[in-house]
Amino acid sequence: MSSINQIRVANPSEVNINNRTYIRVTSHLVLSAHLNAGNNLFGGLLVQWADECAGIFVMEILKTHHVVTKKISEVLFNEPAKLGDVLEFLCCVKAIGKSSITVECVCRAKQIDTEDRLRTILNCDLVFVKIDKFGRSTHHNFVLEES
Repeated sequence: MSSINQIRVANPSEVNINNRTYIRVTSHLVLSAHLNAGNNLFGGLLVQWADECAGIFVMEILKTHHVVTKKISEVLFNEPAKLGDVLEFLCCVKAIGKSSITVECVCRAKQIDTEDRLRTILNCDLVFVKIDKFGRSTHHNFVLEES
């Protein structure tokens, strides 16, 4: 009889960090084409992935693809990402406006075969605005549930 390790996960898309619940939106594997001359992930590519991830998060909330990035606030690169790192992108809603949603994005990295810890490599806030067919901001009617 073989022994099988069973892992039980309550909700694999929810992650609790510092008493905030984040949703795991997407993951990326760092490949050699993503590296700069110092063998670290290009920072601009990491920000692009964070923007894409947060955009998907907002589109799913608002049930529309008619959103644009208005602002990316202070981007903190905490540690470099390396070849072979698996990156997970997490998002949570920070603030709601009439046509805007502010999202906090956290990116964590892990070397699958060499370490158990997740390293937080990026933190930033992004503001998205819902737009109409003419590209003008429009109300989204989203209300944040009180917890």
